Amino acid sequence: MKQETFDNDFKIKFDGQQHQVDAQILISSLIHTTAVIQELNMYFNTGKRIEIKVNALEKGSFLIHIELVETALDQLKNLLTKDNLLFASALISGLVGLIEIKKHLKGKKPKDVRKDGDTIIIINENNDILNISGDIYNIYETNSVVNDALSQNFDVLDNDPAITAYEITDKKENPYVIVERTDFKDLSLKSEQIDENRKSIIELTRLNIVRLSFEENLKWDFYYRGNKISAKISDPNFYELIDKGEAFAKGDTLEVELQINQLFEESVNTYINKSYQINRIINHYKKTEQKKIDFENSDDNKK
Repeated sequence: MKQETFDNDFKIKFDGQQHQVDAQILISSLIHTTAVIQELNMYFNTGKRIEIKVNALEKGSFLIHIELVETALDQLKNLLTKDNLLFASALISGLVGLIEIKKHLKGKKPKDVRKDGDTIIIINENNDILNISGDIYNIYETNSVVNDALSQNFDVLDNDPAITAYEITDKKENPYVIVERTDFKDLSLKSEQIDENRKSIIELTRLNIVRLSFEENLKWDFYYRGNKISAKISDPNFYELIDKGEAFAKGDTLEVELQINQLFEESVNTYINKSYQINRIINHYKKTEQKKIDFENSDDNKK
C-alpha cells in the first residue's frame, strides 16, 4: 500500500446507483465499518474514545461522509489538535490497509509472507506483491472481530446487485481504495481450507429461511444467493435462543457463518458444492419490507 496522508474524515462511495440505496445495505455497511475502526482504536491503545459521525448526505449522492471525533469522558468535543489528527489518520489508514489485504488475498492464504523492518511483504497465489504495515497485518491475522466485520461488509454489498463498486475516498473524493463488484464475493470469504480433493469454505453471508426444523439433527432449508440449499445448524447458542422462545418464520433472514463443503470433480476439473453447515448465527432479521433511502426526494433535501 502506498503511503498516504489521512485526515480525520473520509467518504464511503457506493457506485452503480443514481438516487436510491437500500437502507439495510447502507446501515449494515456502516455498522461493520464502525466495528473495524473501533477495533483499530483498541489495538493502537490510543486511550481515546472514538465516535463515528455521519455528516449530512448531499442530494443524489452516494458518498457517505464520515468523521472520526474524539469523545472526552466529561463532554463531547472535537479536538482538532495535531495528536488528534495523527491518531485519526492512523485509524483510517488502518481501515484502508485491511481492505487492501482482503482485496490482495481474496479469501486465500498468502503464498509467502516476508518481513522487511516494520513492513510486511505479502505475496498472493498470483505472485502479486503488497507491502503493508506490520501492525495492520497482525490485526488482519489475529483479530476475528475485524475479519468478521470486513467479510460481512462485502457480503452485504454482494447481495445488492445495484452496487457495482465500493470506494473509500478522502474528503475531496480522491480514492484511497476501490473494490469492484467482481471482488465482493471473494472478499466476503472468511477462510478457505483444502485437504486433498476436499475443500471447505467459511463464508459470512445471509440466508433466507424456507423451511424450519427445530430438532438439532434435522436440516433447515434456505435460499442462498438465489439457490435453495439445506444446512444443519451447529451453533448451540442458537438452540438456546429457541428454547427461550425466540420466534423464527419463513422469509426471515439469518446472518451466519456458513461452511461450504466441496469435493473436486476430475471430469469437470472443478470443486462442486456437496454439503452446507451453519457454524454460527450472527443476527436474525424478521421478514420486513425492504426500504430504500431516497437522497433526491428526502425531506432534508427539500428544506
